[in-house]
Amino acid sequence: MSRLVTALMRIDGMRVRTTRDLCISVLERGLGHRLPLVRHEQDLYDVWQLVDACLAYPGGVHMLVEAVENFHQGSRPMLAARAVVEELLPEPLLRPPERRELYQLVLSLENQGMNAVYFGALPALYRHAVGPVGPPLGGTVRGVQDVIACLEEAPLDMAGVPPLLVFVNDLAEYAKGAPATATALAEWTSRVAERFGLDLEGLRRLRRGEPLPAGLGPGAGAGGRDTYLVIECRPDGADFDRFLVTAWLQFAGEPGIMLRCDEEPQPLGRLPALVEALLVEDSRVVSRDNPDLTIEFVLPRGLLNQPFDQFRISVAGLPRRLGIEYPVVMRSLDRLRHQALRHNWRRKWERLRDDPANATVRWVGAPGEYDDERLFTLLSDHASVGLAMAFPPRGGEPETVDELWVGLQAGAPIVAWCRDGRDPDRFTRDARALLDSDLLSLPQKVRELRRKAVLSQHPDEPGPDEPGPDERHEPEEQEHLGLHLALVFDDADRVPEPYVRLKPPA
Repeated sequence: MSRLVTALMRIDGMRVRTTRDLCISVLERGLGHRLPLVRHEQDLYDVWQLVDACLAYPGGVHMLVEAVENFHQGSRPMLAARAVVEELLPEPLLRPPERRELYQLVLSLENQGMNAVYFGALPALYRHAVGPVGPPLGGTVRGVQDVIACLEEAPLDMAGVPPLLVFVNDLAEYAKGAPATATALAEWTSRVAERFGLDLEGLRRLRRGEPLPAGLGPGAGAGGRDTYLVIECRPDGADFDRFLVTAWLQFAGEPGIMLRCDEEPQPLGRLPALVEALLVEDSRVVSRDNPDLTIEFVLPRGLLNQPFDQFRISVAGLPRRLGIEYPVVMRSLDRLRHQALRHNWRRKWERLRDDPANATVRWVGAPGEYDDERLFTLLSDHASVGLAMAFPPRGGEPETVDELWVGLQAGAPIVAWCRDGRDPDRFTRDARALLDSDLLSLPQKVRELRRKAVLSQHPDEPGPDEPGPDERHEPEEQEHLGLHLALVFDDADRVPEPYVRLKPPA
């Protein structure tokens, strides 16, 4: 930088503030915006500040040299300054008119349709553009222009395709909610690709033949994407009765959009109000395109028997249980924290995902029915992907080993139990229809069971699938299983952000 400042100071006009001000005015017109420039009384320091400000913008120094050349073209100091720039800084990817047009388009896109969900997808679009070994997206991303500034300086891939073009091409496909701007972005991509001698259709197939990340293709934002609200409760190290709450909104295949990350621990009693605020007040959740939403609680062992599905939320004055409106499941924080436990978990999840018809659940009727090693061995069977218990887990402390902890260590992605404990035969009878088939849709099936449980509390008003008055059996002592069924449903393909391990390059 000192060489460049020295070279510019040898130009007569750059040593005079009035001429320098005129060059800055020409430069800002070329950039299309004002420079965040702090001026200095001394000429040398003022030029230094000017160069430093230009370095923050792709092509900014080149445009500065072009602005100065308007007044000193052909002079030896000017030629020397340009030679220093060409030696130290690569030629910018975009020409000034191309850059101005692109910034105008993305500004229009932000004003029209770039809501919080779109902004949350920018890191995924960036990673898709730069590939698995590309530079990270540094700093705070305030909008699309920040991503473009990073990508303009990213190196070309092995096929000679600029990552910026991949990003803008993806953005045009992603932003179909603003059709005029999306079309203009596609046309911009076509023109720039033609200037680089690139095959546009090949570009649209993308440089590695990869599809967009799941949910980021044409029509993204439609109701077809699986949508999850993930809420983690992490015990506070100083007070184990309080928890640090982190929440993400996640679309299948995409990184999570962080909604909150508490630095002050909260008592468990505050959690229903926090969940209600996310569902009712957070615009990123409320404005989601998919009306279906699964709520996942990532919990330590001591909270897994809490009735999170029975939390009452109120929307516009109407209170109801969380688990009758949304599929509510739990995930194991302890398993996420222990890398050594993930191998069995992934193996079991892949078995369930790839061959659900032949996946089985191991039934345990009473505590101690199997010793720990025998139960672990039974659950390690190739077909076994789940554990069903007629009783609540006994553990909670890290040193306690119970059936639930054995199941989690064996990798079972599914664990279901009755929170109040009940007769094993009755539990098997009540839960058999849930756990004997179609295990991948278990969260939705359990929500239906919870709805039936609410209807069962009003015996004179049978639901559509409930027996009529003449068919109904005598009521039993215990309440409907749907009010007491706990479900761990742990998707190993979707690991919350802090627990994602770096993958090797493709």
